Amino acid sequence: MEGMNMIRNRWILIAVMVLLSSCAPVISQETLSQSDRHLTFQELIRNPDQYRGAVIVIGGRIIGISHDNEETWLEVLQQPLGRRYKPEISDESHGRFLVRFREQLDPEIYRNDRLITVAGEVEGARHRLIDTLNYNYLVVMHRESHIWPLGEAGGSRFHFGIGINWILH
Repeated sequence: MEGMNMIRNRWILIAVMVLLSSCAPVISQETLSQSDRHLTFQELIRNPDQYRGAVIVIGGRIIGISHDNEETWLEVLQQPLGRRYKPEISDESHGRFLVRFREQLDPEIYRNDRLITVAGEVEGARHRLIDTLNYNYLVVMHRESHIWPLGEAGGSRFHFGIGINWILH
């Protein structure tokens, strides 16, 4: 009987650990503690130079990648961050931003439509053309990031449903 209780307690401990780890943020606590979580994206794009050096956590959907010498630039369509700092899938966006990495990233992994969460320092602004529009991008120097697995495009990973499935032949 005592052996059964030990086995049950181990399974309970494992289940609790799995549940707690699935709720953990994808950015380190150290970086989160240094970030200014009160800054909104709208404030940042209004005057990027005013916030130069500020550590922020931001995210969205990758819409472009380019390489320049030993760096990679990601163009990201900003989207609000939800639980665990995951970008929410919605039509809401307040613009675009660029993330500068000091390394070469694989464009097959960091491809269009992947969701990404980035922590980094504001570097200011950079002008680029979108078709014929001269767009003022917020530039963030990468410190940490998390690219969300394919298939986790949004919504909860847990589903509950009750129903009847009728198959007609």
